[in-house]
Amino acid sequence: MTNGLFLSELVDLVVCSKIACVIVLVPPRCLDCIIPFNSLPDEAGYNVPMRLVMNAAEDAAHGEWLRQTPGAYEWWYYDARSDCGQWAFSAIWFLGNPFSPYYRLAAKGRTADPLEHNALFFALYQGGQLHAYHFSRFPRVEVETPPLLPGFLRLGPNLLTLDPKGHSVLWISDVNGNGRGLTASLAFKSPPLQFQETEEAGAGHSDFWLPAAPSCRVTGNISLTAPQNGTAMEKIAFTGHGYHDHNWGRLPFDTHLKEWYWARAEMENDRAVVLYHVRSHGSAKSISHLLLFEAGRLILHDQNARVRLGRRTVNGFGTVYATRLSAESGDVCVRFDLGARLDSAPFYLRVFCNASIITKGKTETGQGIGEYFRPQMLAWPIVASATKARIAVR
Repeated sequence: MTNGLFLSELVDLVVCSKIACVIVLVPPRCLDCIIPFNSLPDEAGYNVPMRLVMNAAEDAAHGEWLRQTPGAYEWWYYDARSDCGQWAFSAIWFLGNPFSPYYRLAAKGRTADPLEHNALFFALYQGGQLHAYHFSRFPRVEVETPPLLPGFLRLGPNLLTLDPKGHSVLWISDVNGNGRGLTASLAFKSPPLQFQETEEAGAGHSDFWLPAAPSCRVTGNISLTAPQNGTAMEKIAFTGHGYHDHNWGRLPFDTHLKEWYWARAEMENDRAVVLYHVRSHGSAKSISHLLLFEAGRLILHDQNARVRLGRRTVNGFGTVYATRLSAESGDVCVRFDLGARLDSAPFYLRVFCNASIITKGKTETGQGIGEYFRPQMLAWPIVASATKARIAVR
């Protein structure tokens, strides 16, 4: 088992995913800022459109919608790699955690309250190995999303602030299941997101994805304390580059999605590239989306990018996945090479990746993070039991 982790720890790490294939009523204030993705057929035969949102104002919590929508979920995802190459981390704030077995069970044919299933996830990596792991669940009474402060979110003692200019600040104070403490203060700064594409959302239901800050400068401090007496173990001054996006939707989603690749990379001159490649149940056609950003501006969005998967390998659990993702859009060629595995499980992998973009004979390179996910395995009883064992209740 990679990094000496329990299977349950590997299970929990799936929370970083960016799945966009669930059903939800469109929040009214999103209707003029949505780009429809290709549709995925569901089991009943009708389409479940995927929506790309390009409006920085939508990065705030959809608190009222969550309160009125049983089975809804919303999360804010962050990751970063340090300039020195030694450190990396990922952090996710959940209102209605769709990867929680408690919430998934409650949402099956019942009226499930998303604000009773909130969570904070944080994983710290050193030298490509998991170094610290936190996954804590918070009840409704520990959650605050003030309507008059839409860019503010509190989960217990943990605070997240956002503004439409692309800046986020994370204050984290948590104790994991082993009693080790974590405190962190991390600032994500990026060029303001500039919306350029416009298309009517139309009728229907959808999940929403907002790549709010595809290219960030990240600074801050991370401290770890010993489980026995709380004395300081490590203090890390973090500087590097990162990424932030935001998802919201409604359970279930694993009935539609079969497998999914996602990769993003930071390039020079505030450029960033993101690739999605999705296969759905009952559909031979793959859905691929290639996005290229420059200084917060979306300069390429191809909903039908030609993607090839190559150099397949297998992890210790028998999961077969491609380690090379190649995408073409007009005269733009993008390649992601998935490298060292940060997390590895029967259904999920998180990896470091290298990327290259060739445009009219000019090549640029970058680094980032990629993921592979097969969501059906979340329903396995052994996976659900292991996940419960690693979620700390606050």
